[in-house]
Amino acid sequence: MPHAVGSTDSSDGLNAIAQRPQEAGHPAEAGALDTLVAAEQSLAAETGEVAQEAHTRIAEQQRIEAAEEAARAEREAKRWLLPVDNYRITAGFGAGGSMWSNRHTGLDFAAPTGTEVRSVSSGEIIFAGYDGPYGNKIVVRHWDGTETWYCHLSRFVLRSGEVAPGEVIGRVGSTGNSTGPHLHLEVHPGGGDPVNPRSWLQEQGVDV
Repeated sequence: MPHAVGSTDSSDGLNAIAQRPQEAGHPAEAGALDTLVAAEQSLAAETGEVAQEAHTRIAEQQRIEAAEEAARAEREAKRWLLPVDNYRITAGFGAGGSMWSNRHTGLDFAAPTGTEVRSVSSGEIIFAGYDGPYGNKIVVRHWDGTETWYCHLSRFVLRSGEVAPGEVIGRVGSTGNSTGPHLHLEVHPGGGDPVNPRSWLQEQGVDV
């Protein structure tokens, strides 16, 4: 049958639609997609930079805090203090008397028996035992080489090892050549001859 004027076969129309270029490939949409990808890449780069900067700041802060803590620990370890509390001085360095064969070589802190005796700074116990007229004695070698003697102890709390400033190492007593409970403290810089404990402690900022 002849086609009507102006009419179009439906199959021809479908073929024409199938052959039409895909609209997804339009330049405007491709440009928008590129812009979106570029924005995401830029955001990722900025996020990475921010994260790296934050990590660097945290690491630097941790380094500063660690250095400050190490400095505090060093200051604490090198702190000097008195060996006993609630004492009275009964004999000074260089005093004479029948109790000593020569001049008195230490400083006597009279205190009740059992009073805590503390290391005057950090160091290591290098001797703990009975030593004739000194009675029960502990010797601590400190971080600067100074040796301190703690004599006439009623008992030992520590006999060896490292000690911290103020750590209890013994108890006041009256062993050895003694007429009453007290701590006889001697100070030997570099392990040499004894010096006046009172003036030496004062040089370290400790009032006696």
